[in-house]
Amino acid sequence: MKLVLLFIFLIVNNTFALTLESAKKFALLNNKNIKISSLNIQEKLGEIRSNESIYDLDLFANFNYKDSKIPSTSAFASNDIINETITSYSVGFESYLPTGTSFQINAFDLVKTESDLGTNSMSPSWKSGSSLVVSQNLFKNFGSDVNSSFIFIAQNNKEISKITLEKTISETLVNVESKFYSALLAKKKVDVSSTSLFLAEDLVIKNSIQVEAGTLPKIALLQAKAAVAFRQVELIKSQNEYDNALDELKVSISMPIKTKIILEGSIEPRIEKVDDFDKIEEIALNNRPEIKQRNLKIKSASKLVDYYKNQMLPDFNLQASIGYSGLGGSKSDDYSSAILGPSSIDSKYDDGFSDSISNLRSGDNIDWSIGASLTIPLGNDDAKGKLQSNIASKAREVILLEQLLDQVALEARSSWRDVVSNLRNIDSTKIAFELQKEILENEQERFNIGLSKTNDVLEAQKELEQAELIYNKAIAEYNFSLSKYKFSLGTLIKDNMIILDD
Repeated sequence: MKLVLLFIFLIVNNTFALTLESAKKFALLNNKNIKISSLNIQEKLGEIRSNESIYDLDLFANFNYKDSKIPSTSAFASNDIINETITSYSVGFESYLPTGTSFQINAFDLVKTESDLGTNSMSPSWKSGSSLVVSQNLFKNFGSDVNSSFIFIAQNNKEISKITLEKTISETLVNVESKFYSALLAKKKVDVSSTSLFLAEDLVIKNSIQVEAGTLPKIALLQAKAAVAFRQVELIKSQNEYDNALDELKVSISMPIKTKIILEGSIEPRIEKVDDFDKIEEIALNNRPEIKQRNLKIKSASKLVDYYKNQMLPDFNLQASIGYSGLGGSKSDDYSSAILGPSSIDSKYDDGFSDSISNLRSGDNIDWSIGASLTIPLGNDDAKGKLQSNIASKAREVILLEQLLDQVALEARSSWRDVVSNLRNIDSTKIAFELQKEILENEQERFNIGLSKTNDVLEAQKELEQAELIYNKAIAEYNFSLSKYKFSLGTLIKDNMIILDD
C-alpha cells in the first residue's frame, strides 16, 4: 500500500524516483550523444548501400522517332528530296559484376524505316535484333578484391561508427554514475548538515537550562546559538549543492531540467571481483573499442593502398559480343522498277513485322565479334599521388595504434590501482568515522559532568560531520572507480548486459 501511494504521489506531482539503474536506462533511451551516434550508423549503412550500387542491374528502354527530308540529286529521289522516317525501340539490361565484368543484354531492338528512295525495295522495313555484349579488364579493375574496395571501406566505417556508439554508451554510463554519486553525496551532506543542526539546537536547549540554573556561563549558550546560526547557513548551502547536483544529473541523462526527481539509493560499497593485475592489460587490449577502431582504420588504409596500386596497371580490356537479327517489310510503292527491274523479296521477309520477329526467333542470322584494347598510362599522376598519400596514411595509423596500445595499458594499470587504493581508503575512513563517534560521545559525557566546554562538544560534532562525509565520499569514489576500471578494460557495456545491433 505504501508503494502504491508513493507511485500515485509521484504521478500526480510529475515527480520521478531515480535509482542508479533507472538513471542509466533513462540515459540510454534519451541521451542526445547516443542518438547522434545511432544516426551515424544509419548514415554509414546508407553509404554501404550506395557503394554496392555499382553492381545494380539496370533496366533500360529507349524510343526514338526521326523524320527527315534529305536533299539529293539521285535519279532515285523524287523531286530531289528523300523523305524518310525512322522509329526505333530498344529494351534491355546492363550491369557490372564484382569480377570487373561489364555486360549489356539488348533483349529486343526494333527499327522501322519508311523511305521513298527508289532503290529501297521495302518500305516500311522492320529490322529486329537481340544481342549480348561483354567486356572484361584483365589488369586494371580485375577481380572482386579491387572492385569491392570501397564497399569494404564503407563496411569498416559502419563498424567504426558502431564502436563509436559503444564508446559513447560507455562514456554516458560513466558520466551518469559520476553525476548520480555526486548527487547522492550532496544528499548525504544535506542529511549530515541537518543532523549537525539538530545537535546544535539540542545543545542550545540543554545550555539554556543550565544557564538558568546557574551551572553554566552565558557565553556557553551564545556559543551554541552561534553554532546553530552557522549550521543553518551550512544546511542552506548543502541544499543548494544538492539541487545543483540534481540538475547536473538530469542534464546527463537528457531529462528536462524542470522535472522534479526523488533520488533513491544509499552509499554502500559494491561487492565485485577485480581481475588479477597480470591479466588486465590483455583484457583491455582485447576489448577497448578504440583499439578495434584503429585496427579497422588500418585495414581500410591497406585496402586503399592495394586499390591504387591496381590503378597503376595498364587498362587491357577484352570485348566480345553475339547477336541475332531479323528482317521483315512490305514492297515499296516508290521502288524504281523501270530502272532496276522488278523487285525480288524473299517470301520469308515480305510479311512485315511478323516476318522480322520470325527471322529473329529462328536464330539463322547470327553475328559475333571479339576484340581487345590496351591503354598504358604514361603519367597517371592521380593514381600515383593517391597511392603515395594512402601509404603515408597507413603508416600513420600503425603508429597511432602503437601509441594507443601504450595508453590503454597505462589506463588499465592505473584504474586497477585506483580500485585497490580506494577500497583500502574505505577501511581507513571508516575507522576515522568510528573514532569520531567515540570522541563525540566522550565529549558529551564530559560536558554533562562539567569536564568539557561547549566549544569542545561543537568541535567534536563538526569533526564527526566531516568524518562521515569523508567516509561516504570514499565509498562513492570506490564504486565509481570500479566503473572507470571496467571502462578502461572496455567491458562496461558487457557488464551492463547491453547488446547492440545495426
